[in-house]
Amino acid sequence: MRTTVLIVAAGSGSRLQAGIPKAMVTLGDGHTMLEHCLDSVVAARDAGAIELNAIAVVVPGDPDYAASLGEVCHAFAARTAVTVQTVPGGAERADSVRAGLAAVRKLAGPAGPAGSAGSAGGPFGRHALLVHDAARPFVPPAVFSAVVTALESGTAAVVPAVEVVDTIKTVAGAAPEVVTGTLQRTQLRAVQTPQGFDLTSLEAAHRLAEEGAGGAAALTDDAMAMEAAGHRVGVVAGDPLGFKITTQLDLMMANALLASGTSTNLEHH
Repeated sequence: MRTTVLIVAAGSGSRLQAGIPKAMVTLGDGHTMLEHCLDSVVAARDAGAIELNAIAVVVPGDPDYAASLGEVCHAFAARTAVTVQTVPGGAERADSVRAGLAAVRKLAGPAGPAGSAGSAGGPFGRHALLVHDAARPFVPPAVFSAVVTALESGTAAVVPAVEVVDTIKTVAGAAPEVVTGTLQRTQLRAVQTPQGFDLTSLEAAHRLAEEGAGGAAALTDDAMAMEAAGHRVGVVAGDPLGFKITTQLDLMMANALLASGTSTNLEHH
């Protein structure tokens, strides 16, 4: 199934406190998070997990940061012969994804007539879109494969996820907060990326979400837009290596993995 990957790399990384966008942060081996994330996509392609069409990268709106990440993408494209296009992001994550969707549609080709077999990918049939966080640089090929396999079975949306090991409680009130309930963790999952979608279905879901009362700020991931549009969202097994680098502790763990060689995607091509 032809697949375009949309990497969201426009986040400011305020919680990481690095002073630069998170995707530009250099890990212990001297390569940025975005470089590692791009390499994980190529590793999935080389392993036969995805039939890679192209990659779109949503970069910060700041022209200096955009230019810096653009250089990373240009070097990656030259090194791997993968088509990579950058596009400036928006104020909210959903705004950035919508900007990326426009670029993805150009890379994927026009949609076919409504209701036709090719309605998600023009003459090539259904087109898979994987929306991926640049801050998850070590996702193994098996996760990409599981997501695409689920899309090939006919589902319109699928997310990789891992079981929740902590006890999760709901709280209310100002400090000190009080516990109002305890959730059954057997029914909870921590969702990762790449999240997979039928391209045309996600485009329509985002249009509906943009028109809704919550607007862009209400969406923390793209599966939420699909849920709101009435689609069932499938779940496949994620991987502990799919963790998101958000805090300094996460960054320490990423560098420890690099130093130990634990990650399957450490090899910089």
